[in-house]
Amino acid sequence: MRGPSVSMRKAQQGALSCPSAAFSRASRPAAWGRARSKGLAGVAARAAAGEPFQINKVLETLCESTDLSFEESKRSLSALVDEGDPAKIAAFLVLLRAKGETAQEVAGLASAMQDKMTPCKVETTAVDIVGTGGDSAGTVNISTGACVLTSACGLTVAKHGNRSVSSLCGSADVLENLGVVIDLGPEQMEQCLAEAGIGFMFAPRFHPAMKAVVPVRKALKVRTAFNILGPMLNPAKVPYALVGVYSREVQKLMADSLVELGFEKALVVNSMGIDELTPAGPADVFEISEGGAIKEYKVYPKDVGIPSCDIEDLKGGDAAVNAQMLLDVFGGEQNAVADALVLNSGFALATAKFAKDPKEGVAMARDIQRSGKAADVMKKWAETTQKIANGGN
Repeated sequence: MRGPSVSMRKAQQGALSCPSAAFSRASRPAAWGRARSKGLAGVAARAAAGEPFQINKVLETLCESTDLSFEESKRSLSALVDEGDPAKIAAFLVLLRAKGETAQEVAGLASAMQDKMTPCKVETTAVDIVGTGGDSAGTVNISTGACVLTSACGLTVAKHGNRSVSSLCGSADVLENLGVVIDLGPEQMEQCLAEAGIGFMFAPRFHPAMKAVVPVRKALKVRTAFNILGPMLNPAKVPYALVGVYSREVQKLMADSLVELGFEKALVVNSMGIDELTPAGPADVFEISEGGAIKEYKVYPKDVGIPSCDIEDLKGGDAAVNAQMLLDVFGGEQNAVADALVLNSGFALATAKFAKDPKEGVAMARDIQRSGKAADVMKKWAETTQKIANGGN
C-alpha cells in the first residue's frame, strides 16, 4: 500500500501540538541550534558505534528541547512499549508535548505502532473517515454514519476506531448498538470487507502494544501525541482518508505527519473546532496529494449544495440514541444529520477519486441517502459480522 515518503528524509520544522509548548520554532535561542546539532551528532555517533539503544539519552535530549528524527522517535517508542515502564513512557510523552512535537516525531511514533499492529489486507481501493475526537461538541457519530453512506455508494470503507474517550458515544459504541460485532480478527475482517464492502477494525484488537500506553495516558490526563495518532494507525493502511481533528493548532501537524507516512491523498479538516465537516459552518482544510504536496483552503457547505444548520441540530446522546438517529438517516429521512453525513461522504468519495470532485461526490451521496440504500448496507454489515463471528463462511 504506502511506502515511506521522500520527505521522510528531510528535516521538518512541523507545527506545535499545543500553544503551551516550551519553545516556539521562532523563539528558540541560538544556543538551541548548537545543542540540537550536538545532540543529534551524539545520537548518530552512538548508533554508528553499535551501542545499545538508551532511552535515558533520548529523554536527556528532549529535556534540552531538541527535536528527534523520525528514526529516533520510532525507536524510542518501540523500546518503551517493549519495556513497559510507565514512568519512562510518561516522561517521553510529556517531554515531547512540552517541547512541541514535530511531524517527523509524530510519524515516527505512528510507524513504531504500525510495526507492532496486527495488519489487515483489503483487496480493493478503500477509504477511512475518521476523527481524533476530543472536540467536546457532543454531536452524533457523523464520521461513522458517513462511512456507511460511502459504502452504500460503492466505495469500500475500512474504518479504524475505538470506544468513547471524551464523548458519550464512540464509533465502537454506536456500531455495537447497531448490531455490528466489533472485535473481529484480521482474517475475519478481510472476509467482512470482501462481503459487506465495509468493516470496523477495533483498535484494542489490532493494536496489542497499546496496552502499555493506555494506563499512562489515563494517569496523565493531559493531551499527548497519542491524541492524534489514531487516524494514522489504520491496520489496513488505506491510501485515502478524510481525517477530522479537534483543533486548528494540530491540523498542520497532522497533515505533515500524514505526508511523512506516505498517504496518497487525504483531507485534514476542522469545522469551527469540530473534528469533521459540518453544515453548521465553514471548515479549514489541509489537502494532501500524491508526492507530498499540501494545499490549504476553506470549504463552505453551501458551495456543494448543503444547507446550513445550527450545531444543536447535530447533537446526539448515548449509543442507543445515536444508533436510532443514524438508522433514520440511513432509511432516507431528511434533516441536518443527513446533510452532515452526505457532506462528509461526498468529500470522502472525491478524496478516494471515486467522484471527480466534492460536488459530484455530494450529489452521489445525496441520491443514495434519499434512496434508503444505506439502511440495507447497514443491515448486511451487521448480519455479516454476526455470521463471521459465529464461524460462518
